[in-house]
Amino acid sequence: MRKMYAHPLLALLVLLTLSSVCLGQLSSTGLITNNTARNLGLERSWYMQAAKNPFASKIADVYIHVSSTEADWSFEVTDGEQSYFIQDKDLDNFGRPLGREEARKRATEQSALIRQNGGESEITERTVPKIYMAVVSDRGDVQLVNAETGQIYWTTQVGDPRHPTSGVCTNDDYTIVITGISIFVLRNTDGAVLESRKLQALPGAGPVSLGKRIFVPSVENRVEVYNLDRFTWKPELLSSTGRVLSQPVLGQRSIAWSTDRGNVYVAGTAKASMWYRVNTLGKVIAPIAYQAPGRYVANCVDGFVYCVDELTGDMVWRQRLGEVLTNEPVLVKNRAYIVSRDKTCYCLDMQNGNIIWTQPNLQRIVAASSSRLYTLDRLGNLMVLNLETGGRFKTIAAGKVDFVVSNPLTDRIYMGTRKGLIQCVREINQNYPLLHVDETALAVAEDQQEEANAQPANDPMAPASKPEPPAVPANNPFGGNKPPANNPFAPGNNGGNAPPANNPFAPGNDGGAKNPPANNPFAPGNNGGGNAAPKNPFQN
Repeated sequence: MRKMYAHPLLALLVLLTLSSVCLGQLSSTGLITNNTARNLGLERSWYMQAAKNPFASKIADVYIHVSSTEADWSFEVTDGEQSYFIQDKDLDNFGRPLGREEARKRATEQSALIRQNGGESEITERTVPKIYMAVVSDRGDVQLVNAETGQIYWTTQVGDPRHPTSGVCTNDDYTIVITGISIFVLRNTDGAVLESRKLQALPGAGPVSLGKRIFVPSVENRVEVYNLDRFTWKPELLSSTGRVLSQPVLGQRSIAWSTDRGNVYVAGTAKASMWYRVNTLGKVIAPIAYQAPGRYVANCVDGFVYCVDELTGDMVWRQRLGEVLTNEPVLVKNRAYIVSRDKTCYCLDMQNGNIIWTQPNLQRIVAASSSRLYTLDRLGNLMVLNLETGGRFKTIAAGKVDFVVSNPLTDRIYMGTRKGLIQCVREINQNYPLLHVDETALAVAEDQQEEANAQPANDPMAPASKPEPPAVPANNPFGGNKPPANNPFAPGNNGGNAPPANNPFAPGNDGGAKNPPANNPFAPGNNGGGNAAPKNPFQN
């Protein structure tokens, strides 16, 4: 009898021990182990503990920026199945970076040496733009990190720790932080505070920046624009109806934001001037998303998704999903991923808005690779989907991971805990980041080529060339439908409303007499001083 009870008790003890060990690997610290990552075809690239003062409780905001001016060069030298990597940031014998030309020279020498020994070798040059990650805590602790390698460039603290942190953003040169009602501009090279000013109004969310222009959303029904070239820092104002409580999004030539009144506004960035307000059927309170080369996507509370042309404000397409939409759309390549309030994910075609697939029980989009979509399910577990069909690959418990950064820019997965742990996970052997901006441009070019191939060569309805969008008025706040350049009612240069030169009803130059054009078939004959009418075939 003792033996009959001993084995079940022993088995239960072993099962509990193994369960506790597996659970501890996933949830004790929130760090995904290498074994867990491998089960998903992933590997952990790096992890770090964000700097926080002892009184800081959580990470307040994270911002990712892909640099357009800085890049790293890497040269891969192959020797059969082996590869040698030589990078421009590798150090020489004196501890100095090699640089691009010296790295290329060493790669050429390595390849020549392999060939001399009878091997076959090739050199592949890759350019990897610098990817910045700005992290700020709720007490004003700021860090600038290399999002690809995990290298910490600098750490500093700004503002009064007792003041709340609204958000952070970064660009190629500066990192901007808002704490309380103060804004701080830090230099990316060393983290030094270049400027700090008091805002004119209470901030509603984190800022965005483009060059030396900083856009701050405000609770006082406007977006404030600060210019670093002006010492007084008197802001320009972009007025809107409703408080701006979400971070605006930058386009190629404009900026867009939504308000708590449900309106969407678009303004120019080169000159702070309103362009137009998007005409939606319902309210839009979720942040706006942008995808090059010129598309804004907005989610409406009543279930509509709008895709708007950046320059003209014209509606590219509109799709009704029938669910409440309060989350920001995620745009990756030529797809738009919309997650409803009821945790249903819709994949839409960016070209026409058609629904490609749906997947229930999803709460957030994390990242996307060339063939996979990484998401969080309703319970906070990491779920891997097929990018094309939406089918499930695998779901795994993420443990204590309670902080995820939605990354539509690259294929890297950034997740961790609010207490400061941040880790970067990537697909196995994906040593270089996959930039979705480049993939989007390629997808758009392929779609345009398919349309051109599908159009018959002798189609009389085919346009001769793609028309250019009309110029955007500088001060038109409601310019969704821009007047054409040849508007027959445009004001003239003589102080009046002069009609165009080819208007058949324009006044003549002889004091107001109406002279019809030469080819007018209803003109009077020559005996009245006018042009002779053509011969009437029905006249006796």
